[in-house]
Amino acid sequence: MGTKLSNAPVYYTVAQVQFNPVLDLDGYIPAIQSKMREAHFPDYKKEIVQRLVLPFGNAEQGQMAAPTVTPQTRYLFGDIDGRSLFLLDTNALSFQTTRYDTFKTFSGALLKSLGVLHDALRLDFVERIGLRYLNAIQPSKDGETLRDFLVPEVLGHSLRGQGQLQHSVSETCVLTASGQLVSRVLIRDDHIGLPMELGGLAPTIDPRFTQRKSLHAIVDTDASTTHREVFELAKVGARLSALHDDIDKSFHATVTDHARDSWA
Repeated sequence: MGTKLSNAPVYYTVAQVQFNPVLDLDGYIPAIQSKMREAHFPDYKKEIVQRLVLPFGNAEQGQMAAPTVTPQTRYLFGDIDGRSLFLLDTNALSFQTTRYDTFKTFSGALLKSLGVLHDALRLDFVERIGLRYLNAIQPSKDGETLRDFLVPEVLGHSLRGQGQLQHSVSETCVLTASGQLVSRVLIRDDHIGLPMELGGLAPTIDPRFTQRKSLHAIVDTDASTTHREVFELAKVGARLSALHDDIDKSFHATVTDHARDSWA
């Protein structure tokens, strides 16, 4: 995922940087939107979503207070063809794309936009940084199976041929020097798609991944670090690179030499 592949399996990537809350964000949006448009993200939208707030504590005579619904504003900055999108909340900036090139290009776009925010808002601290990749493993040549692409440890019982497979899931969670890494492998016989939590605002997936229904695997790798520190753009970039290195190592430990050769 660091070197550009001619037939790369990555079909969705998202990164998020959480920072100190800025409750008067609306007043800064015109200046931010102007800079985002210059950066080729002219598709601007403002949305108000309803957040469910669950009560904790303050229960009187054994009666729990009812949950409340609170409106929250978020701002979207998309590219022209709907393949890349920035999502700005009061305390976070996310960048998601279904046209991944290289990590250098992806992280460069995120850091440039984070710099736009800092110029406007003067951010104080960073709370959390996360990075997530979805890779589609789709055998396409005659005689190829998922055994040619994935190491045995993540295949489970999916290829035993007994009954009709509904799904097979393998998950590993580890702590690294950079943060927490979660690697999941989902095997299904269906069309390529996105997890439910990503489907609402995700950009359009490249048709080459979705046009056929087949037995496939999704390698879903998520790395994050949660640590409050003073905002420095260079430090955010370094943290992001370290998370990417963990994801890259995990992914290459999950796939085979045959897989790498077929994507090169």
